[in-house]
Amino acid sequence: MKVYSIGREQGCDIVINDRTDIISRRHATLSVESFGKMTIVDQSTNGTYVNGIRISPNVPVPVTRKDNISFAHVARLDWNLIPRGGAGYLRWAIIALGVLVIVAGAVFGIKRMSKEEAPVPTPAEMALDSLERLRKAEELQKQEKQRKDSIEKAVKDSLAKLRPAQTTNKKENKPTDSKDKKKKEPEKKINEEGKNVKRADR
Repeated sequence: MKVYSIGREQGCDIVINDRTDIISRRHATLSVESFGKMTIVDQSTNGTYVNGIRISPNVPVPVTRKDNISFAHVARLDWNLIPRGGAGYLRWAIIALGVLVIVAGAVFGIKRMSKEEAPVPTPAEMALDSLERLRKAEELQKQEKQRKDSIEKAVKDSLAKLRPAQTTNKKENKPTDSKDKKKKEPEKKINEEGKNVKRADR
């Protein structure tokens, strides 16, 4: 534990310059324990204030670095003059220890894994593994075939929809030639006459 004496006397650890003599020669003491716990003791005539409240003389009062400590309302404690002790060092020590444990565990785990041989699968496990691979391959082939079939079906359906429209257009646009009709009519007459001729010959 470190004890800091505070006052206007030159022998104090923290000297407060005061020409009015309001600050006592030994105004207060601040004790810092190894784990960071701090207490302040008033030893003055005009009082020591913690966060605006005057503390009782010669009674240790717990304080932290967040507290505003005033000596007779003339000067304030500059926390920068008090080195960070116990709690800060302890916290960093714990963090460093944790990092070392993690690193050591990782290194030890890697060495252990490298020394140990990989487990050799049994014939039954190998057979199950190969069957599983075959099943997955068949499943992939089946999915690929279904995909191809669906594409072919979609193409056929689209072609089937286009064909009736083309055939109806052809029927509607078929040219009618009057010459063809004229050509066909004389042939009929000739045939009829030929028949008549034959009948007469009989």
